[in-house]
Amino acid sequence: MEENNSELMRSEILLNKIKDVVKILDEIDEMINTQATELSKVDSELSDWYHIIENRELTKEEGYKIIERIHELRVIRRGLNNEHELENTYQTHKSKLTGNETRQFLWSEICKAEKKLNQEYKNRVLTEETILEVLEEKPKKKRGRPKKEKEEEIETNEETNDRID
Repeated sequence: MEENNSELMRSEILLNKIKDVVKILDEIDEMINTQATELSKVDSELSDWYHIIENRELTKEEGYKIIERIHELRVIRRGLNNEHELENTYQTHKSKLTGNETRQFLWSEICKAEKKLNQEYKNRVLTEETILEVLEEKPKKKRGRPKKEKEEEIETNEETNDRID
């Protein structure tokens, strides 16, 4: 009788574990299916903000608020792209889940993909010098000559005209 109970309990444990695995795989598939939609929403909102910057005269305060929002969206977007990279690796190697020997290979591929995601971004066009030039506040140059020079020049011209007359 005890053997039957023991076998029954093992069967229940096995069924529960299979059920858990199926549930987890369904959750992964759901994440994969919604990722593209979420990324599209973020990209659309970023595009809207870029057009607002392009088409409106903004105060410094408004510009700062928009930059904060763009920063938030870029962080979200980076997370979604990282997720996408992991999902691609998973999709490519998920057939390896079926065999005991190949599951570790799947995990190592996921770890490699994750390691690539943590690399620091390298600018494509901007140099560090250009970034510093843009971010540095420089006093605006005034057009024309300073007023003192103009006044001195006028006085000099008047003295010259007096001598000629």
